[in-house]
Amino acid sequence: MTENNNDVREIVVPGEILTEDKNFVPGRGAIRQGNKIISIYIGLKNISGKFINVVPLRGKYRPEIGDSVIGKITDVSSVKWRVDINARDTAVLKPRDAMDVYDKRSQRGRGGGKSSREEEAETMKKFGLGDMLIAKIVAVDRVSDPTLTTVGESLGKINEGVVINVDVPKIPRIIGKKGSMIKLLKDFTTCRLFIAKNGLVWINGSSPELERLCIDAIRKIEREAHTTGLTDRIQYYIQEKKKERGLK
Repeated sequence: MTENNNDVREIVVPGEILTEDKNFVPGRGAIRQGNKIISIYIGLKNISGKFINVVPLRGKYRPEIGDSVIGKITDVSSVKWRVDINARDTAVLKPRDAMDVYDKRSQRGRGGGKSSREEEAETMKKFGLGDMLIAKIVAVDRVSDPTLTTVGESLGKINEGVVINVDVPKIPRIIGKKGSMIKLLKDFTTCRLFIAKNGLVWINGSSPELERLCIDAIRKIEREAHTTGLTDRIQYYIQEKKKERGLK
């Protein structure tokens, strides 16, 4: 089925003129050349107030301080873990950034206290090669790898559910305005969700069938991210699929 132009967001290419209206200002993914604002990405044209942005259709994750991410431990040494966060460089997690207040108190309460080196060695047993983590980025600069922490609410090792990859630029669409899309997914699939800024999504449902339904809905959001009216269509899609599959 072909949708009419009113239902499709405009896709632009590098060098394409977005506007010649002097009332607009180039935002992310756009630059000014003379009186023209042009795109520097292949992506979706988006107007927010006086700003014209281009949201890239594809791209690697660019770490920013404060971002919540999902990563996989790819290397373990005596003093740190290396974590793949779907970025250009792997991230680093050090024992001191994986040790919460309870860990510190409990370790110091054993055997009359331990040295910081002994505490870090003990903490290194917390995660192993291949473990999936929910973490937060606490440091980023041009000369060193991003630094993570697993200390905080909802952070730490993933022990259940499934993790899927999505296109990083589609993450805002999966979340929705003011969290509308993620709320819909949670309410209608009854799955727990964690949508990370780096293009990974953790899904934990009461059954594999509900997890699969949630994954299918997210894939549909990815495919149709450039269209309007998507929230209503996703709700209808989930309701119909639940009927077809005999899910409650």
